[in-house]
Amino acid sequence: MIIDIKEKRIVVTGAAGFIGSNLTDSLLEQGAEVIGIDNLFNGRMENLDKAFKYDKFKFYKGDIRDLNFLLDIFEDIDIIYHLAAFTSVPQSVKMPENCNDVNVNGVLNVLNAARRMDVEKIIYASSSSVYGDTPTLPKKEDMCRIPISPYGVAKLACEAYMQTYHKVYGLKTTSLRYFNVYGPRQKDSTYSGVIAIWLGNIIRDEDLTIFGDGKNSRDFTYIKDVIQANLLAVKQDVAGEIFNIGAGLPITLTNLATLLLKLTHKEHLKIKYTDPRPGDILHSYADISKANRMLKFEPKYSQEKGLEDYLKWYDQKYGTNLILN
Repeated sequence: MIIDIKEKRIVVTGAAGFIGSNLTDSLLEQGAEVIGIDNLFNGRMENLDKAFKYDKFKFYKGDIRDLNFLLDIFEDIDIIYHLAAFTSVPQSVKMPENCNDVNVNGVLNVLNAARRMDVEKIIYASSSSVYGDTPTLPKKEDMCRIPISPYGVAKLACEAYMQTYHKVYGLKTTSLRYFNVYGPRQKDSTYSGVIAIWLGNIIRDEDLTIFGDGKNSRDFTYIKDVIQANLLAVKQDVAGEIFNIGAGLPITLTNLATLLLKLTHKEHLKIKYTDPRPGDILHSYADISKANRMLKFEPKYSQEKGLEDYLKWYDQKYGTNLILN
């Protein structure tokens, strides 16, 4: 059964964040009524500038660790996209208790509040970090999962809770395992995604740093493809399922840095290498055949095409002239 999200009442947790704000915009464009919640620890209100232009959007500042807050918000809600999270792998190594509190306890609150309020569906934002550093490539949903960071452990536990609440309580839950998402509104900070960090370096005319020897590979997935997957997941009847969401195109960090310098005409900058970070995975890319088969998910952006789109957005928003015409 295909569900039409037009006129649905939808909550997006983490709505002021990078992925959450992009998803919120897309849902509003499709005619949904959207309630965004965020504690603004990582999220930024400026990310919701477009959303606030819609009469069907409301925002509430609050924390997913506050069950009573969620119970109030989830009244008469049809669908929940749960994206609010403790998002940094390196920070989770330093603060495992905080990571568990936000990600695991927060998910339990979302599930319990949704169950009590009779919410129709929950789409959960998981992560490729659940696989850990197992040598088998590409990563398939049913393979062994041995996470190597507290962040990965928390995401795996949350997936298990999603499936358990589906089996035990009948909640229609679906988990999407994101692979290295990048694109507009991703913050340039120490704990952000590497592409956003490198763009900040390039704007400041600084060399790019890679942790490790640069041979480690990733499946960098453009934000527009991730949004496509989220819309497909809520429209299809895929309760209890878990899906890899990636580009299916691995690239080494050295090759990615070289491509970014080429696209921005900054090839005079150097690529520097330093010690690997605890919790970093050597190689990871997605087998997306299950998502293709069950969700009809087809990524439209290669790394180069995604980077070009991202850089055009950057130029239009900040006047940085990263791509010379």
